[in-house]
Amino acid sequence: MTIRLISDPASLQELGAGLTGESRVAVDLEAAGFHRYSDRVCLLQVSSGDRDFVVDTLAVDPSDALRGPLESPTVTVLLHGGDYDLRLLDRDLDLHPVKLFDTQTAAALLGEPSLGLAALLKKYLDVHVSKKYQRADWAKRPLPDEMLDYAASDTRHLHELADLLTERLEGVGRRSWAEEESTLMEAL
Repeated sequence: MTIRLISDPASLQELGAGLTGESRVAVDLEAAGFHRYSDRVCLLQVSSGDRDFVVDTLAVDPSDALRGPLESPTVTVLLHGGDYDLRLLDRDLDLHPVKLFDTQTAAALLGEPSLGLAALLKKYLDVHVSKKYQRADWAKRPLPDEMLDYAASDTRHLHELADLLTERLEGVGRRSWAEEESTLMEAL
C-alpha cells in the first residue's frame, strides 16, 4: 500500500478528498514528548480502507481537512489506546471525534492477555509490526521512509482488526459494552 505524505497546503485538499465518503477512518498520532520538554503532535496517520495518509503536522495544519470526517456522526474513528491521542487531537488540532471504536478497549473486554497493537496484529492477522521507532524523535526532519512506514503501520490494519474484534464481541454478547466505553471516550 502506498503512503501519501501530506506536507504542504495543496496535499491537504487531497487528504480531504481521499477521506470523503468513508464510513470509517483509522487515526493515530506521533508526538515528540519523549525527546522534548513538552509533547507536541508531530505526525498524524489516517487510513481509510485502502489508503494511508501520513500528515506532517509540523509543516501543515490538517484540522480543516480532517474536521469533516473525524467529527461526523456517520464516520467511525478507529483508534488503538486512543485516550492520549484524543487529548492531543483536542489540544493541538481542536478536533473532537464523535463516533469512536478503540481496538485496545475491545481487546480488554474480550479478556486478551496482551493489549498492545503489535501483539493483537500478530495474534489476529499474523502481521508483524516492529516497534523500533516507538520512542523516536518524531520532530526531526526529514523523516526517513522507514519511519513513515512504521507510522502508517499503526493505522493500516486497524480496519481489519476492528472487524475481527467486533465479531468476537458480538459472539460473547459484549458489543454493547464496547459501545458504552466508546461513548465515555467521546465525552473526554
